[in-house]
Amino acid sequence: MRGRSLAPVFALAVGASIVAACGSPSYEYVRNTEARTAFKVPIEWTVFDEQTLQGEQAGPPVNTPDPVEWLIGLDADPVPAVDHVMSQGNYYSDYPQGIAAVLRLTQQQRDGISYGALRNLIVPLDQIQDQVGREAVQLLSYDDHIEKDGFRGVHLEAQIWASALEGDLTAGGGDVFFDDRFVQISQTAYMDPASDKVYVLAVLCSAECYGRNRGDIESVINSWAVIG
Repeated sequence: MRGRSLAPVFALAVGASIVAACGSPSYEYVRNTEARTAFKVPIEWTVFDEQTLQGEQAGPPVNTPDPVEWLIGLDADPVPAVDHVMSQGNYYSDYPQGIAAVLRLTQQQRDGISYGALRNLIVPLDQIQDQVGREAVQLLSYDDHIEKDGFRGVHLEAQIWASALEGDLTAGGGDVFFDDRFVQISQTAYMDPASDKVYVLAVLCSAECYGRNRGDIESVINSWAVIG
């Protein structure tokens, strides 16, 4: 993704299917029947499929296996834009944004998959604590005992210094300093029984935005359904 600091796997292509379903008039359902995954979003939010997120250049190099089975972007801004979704300079946003993905794991990744890997899929919380300081990440809730039909998962809610997310941690640089601006994230991630795939849904924005939109954000995260 242009200008994004997510793990490189999120820059790869994936087909997506978006379906509006009957039910509550204030929500629509986003589904991928092949991945057997679904969640709901407020009808006011904009849903971007992978092709829209990535543009015409989406996809891995020719003859390179694509680990991304499904990729969706979310933007609650009334003037939506692809660049709002998980852009490095836009985490501290006034409107919720998010990402949902189903990732196929390589054999090497399967050997190393852990609850820690699930925890750090979208925001490198452990790396931020190591490089910036433990005060830069505040875990508000954490549950790594989620189990259903053989799927194991982690749910977390955390606040992170905006400056830590704006710095380039992967390069070991960036100006990171004490910050009273917090980005708040809610995330649920699962691995399947065979550890072949990872399923993740995350929504974040500024802590102030999160407080205003907590009901919608929690409804989205709690609706994340993975069917074995």
